[in-house]
Amino acid sequence: MEPNYSEYSIAELEDALANIDKDEFPERAARIEGELISRQASQNSSLNTANKEFEPNEQFFKCPTCEKKIGFLSKTANKWGKVKACPHCNSLFEQTLSLKVFAIAIIPALIIHLFILRPLVVAFGLHGAISTGILSGTLLILSMRFKKVRNKTFT
Repeated sequence: MEPNYSEYSIAELEDALANIDKDEFPERAARIEGELISRQASQNSSLNTANKEFEPNEQFFKCPTCEKKIGFLSKTANKWGKVKACPHCNSLFEQTLSLKVFAIAIIPALIIHLFILRPLVVAFGLHGAISTGILSGTLLILSMRFKKVRNKTFT
């Protein structure tokens, strides 16, 4: 009588594979390995579908749900806190900083700062630190993103 490996748990399959005599029962070992591979593939696909169900829809000054523009100087964009509500559709979104965009923009911004912005500010008779503030604010604005909230609780 052949064992029914489809009724075994993953731990039981791993135990059976570790303890089977592969020389005496090569087809059983192959069936166990095949069952383990199919179980692991289905387990990985179920984890991937759970992660794919949530789409953050990261946007630059747009609501991630309705995709309508949210102005930079609007009340919504300038409220305190990370979680905010869209003024158009009233859905919740998070305000985050995209480190990828920040990292990409930092080198060109520093070059512009050193060779264009700072000499221009100093030529107007202002302190050079003002150009650093302008650069920092511009980088923060460019790297700001709105994305959907995974957990709908809002405090």
